[in-house]
Amino acid sequence: MEIYSKILREVAEEIKNWSGTVGIVFHDDADGLCAAGIAVTALKKTGLNYKLICIEKIHPAILKLIHSTNLERYLYLDIGSGKADLIKNIAEESGSRVVIVDHHDPVKVESKNVVNLNPELYGFRGERDVSGSTATYLLMKNIEDVRESAWMAVVGSAEIPGELESLNKIPLEDAVKIGDVEVRRGRETSYYISFLDKPWSKISTTLTIIGSVGYYRGGPNKAVENLTQRKIDFVEAEKLEEERKSKFNQALNYISRTRLKIEGFVQWFHLENMFKGFGSKTIGTFCSTLSYKSIIDQEKYLVGFMNFEKSIPGLGEIQDELVKVSVRTPRKLSEYIEAGRMPPASKLTMKSAETVGGTGDGHSFAASAIIPSGKERDFIKIFNNIVENRQTPLL
Repeated sequence: MEIYSKILREVAEEIKNWSGTVGIVFHDDADGLCAAGIAVTALKKTGLNYKLICIEKIHPAILKLIHSTNLERYLYLDIGSGKADLIKNIAEESGSRVVIVDHHDPVKVESKNVVNLNPELYGFRGERDVSGSTATYLLMKNIEDVRESAWMAVVGSAEIPGELESLNKIPLEDAVKIGDVEVRRGRETSYYISFLDKPWSKISTTLTIIGSVGYYRGGPNKAVENLTQRKIDFVEAEKLEEERKSKFNQALNYISRTRLKIEGFVQWFHLENMFKGFGSKTIGTFCSTLSYKSIIDQEKYLVGFMNFEKSIPGLGEIQDELVKVSVRTPRKLSEYIEAGRMPPASKLTMKSAETVGGTGDGHSFAASAIIPSGKERDFIKIFNNIVENRQTPLL
C-alpha cells in the first residue's frame, strides 16, 4: 500500500500542474461512468477543462482517433491497462501524456509518456479489492477534496461480488461519514445511496443500461454530467431497458432455434447485427444473462460475437471491419478457474484475439475483445488450442 500511495501522490502532483484540456477516456459501463464522474468532479475544482471520450474497447484504430484530437494529456479510466503497450506506442508517436487508472488485468510498460496506475501492479486484486472508479477516487482525492463523489465509487464497485473490502472500503467509509451511503446488513450486505433512495446495485444496473444501450444516443456523456450533479435519469433508463429486454428476448429465441455451436471447450454464437444501435457492451451483458440459462453447459467457456459498429461517438469512424467478442465463464467453470484447474478467460481471450490480429482484455471470469471480421472461427480454434495445451486435469 505504501508504494501505491506514493505513486498516487506523485501523479496527483503532476496533474495539479497540468493546463489546457484533458481528454477523459472512459468505459461505458457503470464503473467507467462513475470513474469519469469522479474525475470530472476533481478537474472542475482544479479549473482544468476536459473532453469526455467514451469508448467500448481499446483497438489501434480507435486509439488513432483518440490521439488525433490534438489534446496533450489524457486520463484513461476503467479501461486501457491491459493494452498499455498499444497506448504507449500511440502516446509516444503523438507526444501525449497518458495516465491509465484501471483495474483490469494489466500490461507493464516503461515510458515517459505513460504511467499505468493499476492497483494490480502493486499487489491488489482487480476482481476483489478495487474497481476502476475506486482507483480513480484514490487518485483524485490526492488532487482535491472529492468526498462528495465517494458514493460514485461505491456504485461503480457493485460489479464486484460480495461485501466491499480492501481499497474499495476507502470511498465507502468516506461516503458513509458524510451521509451519502448507508450500510444495510441482512442476508446480504447492501449499500444504500441515501439521496437517491436506492441500493447501489440498482443504480449500477441503471447506469450500465444508459451507457451501453444508449451509447450511440449520447448516453454516457449525459450520465457523467448527471452524476456530477448527483442525479440519474431513471426515466430514460426505463425506456432503454424496455428496448434491451425486447432485443434480449429476440436473441434468446434465435439461440433457442439455432442452438449454440459446441466446439471443444467452447460454446458459442454470433448475433451479427441483431444488437445494431446498441453499444457492444450489450453483448457482454447478454452473455452474462445467458450463462445462467439451462441450455448452457456449465463447464464450457461461453463466447458471443456481434458486429462492431464503425462509428465512435464524438470521434468519427474507423475503417476496419470488426467484430466484438464477449467471453463468460459459467458457474462451474468459474470454480475450476478459481481453483487453478482451468485457464482464466482474460488470458485466453487476449492471446486468441492477438493471434488473429485483434485486441482483448478482461478478468478471470469475464473478458472481451475486438477482432477482424471473418476471423471468428480462427479465434475459437486458437482459444481451444490454448485451453487444451494449458489446462490441468479436472478432478
